[in-house]
Amino acid sequence: MQVLVLVLIGMMAGYVLRHVEILKKVSVSITVTTCVMLFMLGVSVGGNKELLSNLGDYGWQALLLCCAGLAGSILFTMLINRLFFNEAEKKGDAGNE
Repeated sequence: MQVLVLVLIGMMAGYVLRHVEILKKVSVSITVTTCVMLFMLGVSVGGNKELLSNLGDYGWQALLLCCAGLAGSILFTMLINRLFFNEAEKKGDAGNE
């Protein structure tokens, strides 16, 4: 619940501050921060002996869950893109002719 509240607060702050020039360059810092967080997650998993010892038991389940989540994300993104963005592009192209 706290994560959702923080995301909503961030969205409101981004909306209010959307015209501030420095915030338009945030995407680079987001990429770097995400990479550092993923690295630290890997360090945490690699340092957990109990998790690594049970990897053989739960590894296939984790891989299946990961692949299913990835496939669902890709399919949902394609659906949203087709429903909303392609229609807007067609309307924009029709006005240029």
